[in-house]
Parts: sequence; structure tokens; C-alpha cells
Amino acid sequence: MKKLNVLVTTVAIMASGAAMAGGFSDYDLDKDGMISKSEAAMSDQLIKVFDDLDINKDGQLSKEEFNK
Repeated sequence: MKKLNVLVTTVAIMASGAAMAGGFSDYDLDKDGMISKSEAAMSDQLIKVFDDLDINKDGQLSKEEFNK
């Protein structure tokens, strides 16, 4: 069910024309292979869906979580 919520949220963002600009590396500012909440905060769209994308709830997004 959680994956469905993420999918619906992502589709809604994309349909509204407000999709996140840039790829994973554009948000991984310190190049540690993870996107922290502070790094995600540079995008209003990403920070809104951050908790839904953070599947393992470690407070960071891996490349796999970001691309889901």
C-alpha cells in the first residue's frame, strides 16, 4: 500500500508539471551516495515526498529509493 501511495504522489507531481528537476547526483551535494533531508530541502517537491520515498526510514534516500 505504501508503494502505491508513493506512485500516486509521484504521478500527481509529474502530471502537475512540478516534477523534480535533476537527477540523484544533483541532490547528493556531499557525494556520499545518499540524499539527506537537508540536501532534499533544496527542492520543495522532493522534501514533500521524502518520507514516502525513504522506504527503510533511515532518514536518507539511497539511489534506489530516489528512483522508485
